[in-house]
Amino acid sequence: MPVESLRPKFLLIDEDDRILGQCLDAEGLFVEATDEDESVTIELLGCLPSQRMRDYLTGSKRYRQRNPLDVGGLRMLDLAGEPLADFWVGELFDWRPSAIDPQRVDVVAGWGWDSPLASSRHVWEHWLTARPDRADLWAGYTGADREEWLTIVRLQNRWRTRQPDRLPGRTYDLNGSHVTDKAGFYLAVGEAINGPGGYFGCNLDALDDCLRGGFGARTPFTLIWRDSQIARESLATPVEGADEPSTYYDVILSIFQDHDAAVVSR
Repeated sequence: MPVESLRPKFLLIDEDDRILGQCLDAEGLFVEATDEDESVTIELLGCLPSQRMRDYLTGSKRYRQRNPLDVGGLRMLDLAGEPLADFWVGELFDWRPSAIDPQRVDVVAGWGWDSPLASSRHVWEHWLTARPDRADLWAGYTGADREEWLTIVRLQNRWRTRQPDRLPGRTYDLNGSHVTDKAGFYLAVGEAINGPGGYFGCNLDALDDCLRGGFGARTPFTLIWRDSQIARESLATPVEGADEPSTYYDVILSIFQDHDAAVVSR
């Protein structure tokens, strides 16, 4: 296959969001969960570096000290070449000419604290292959897999095509039949407001922020919450720090009420 036809899966970017290099693949992207404070690395394969990155890699130690690369992160691209998520990347430890093409390099870099877990690979691969095209595709996942789906929803929201907030007075329909945990609520309300894969908060503070505007809906609006009893029972855990004894479900309702969003339970 001609090198020109190879599709980059990752972009190395600097702190100003400029592209340092395009990479064809990565080894060590998904890491095992560990309590050890140990250094983790990732190997970026078949990278086509910018001139600035090439000069840094081939320069002397003195040159690199005077001209730091300031790597900002590693941007994961989906099958369509669209940005999906950014991850922290540390120091570039080592590099070598790539066997794929002499103009490309393989780079070893620091990796770690926000990298996806090996146990969640199948969730990420779902998104990498195709973005959600209908609601509730997350409903078959449970526990940590739902949390990871919500993480992807949060991260990809940065690049989601933004339309102006819909005018006040709208009615939104929340399917509560799968809201059996906190992640399920945020996934369901995100899709109720913004469609498949949509974001509208990932915790109580973020929900409060979204209701202030800028995330697809402008209050006042009405939210029809169908099968709300499932959430009432599933989100019955007490919330610490509330003004009075309240469950997670009660706090959600109070946040909507504070922002003049009417919730109609069905």
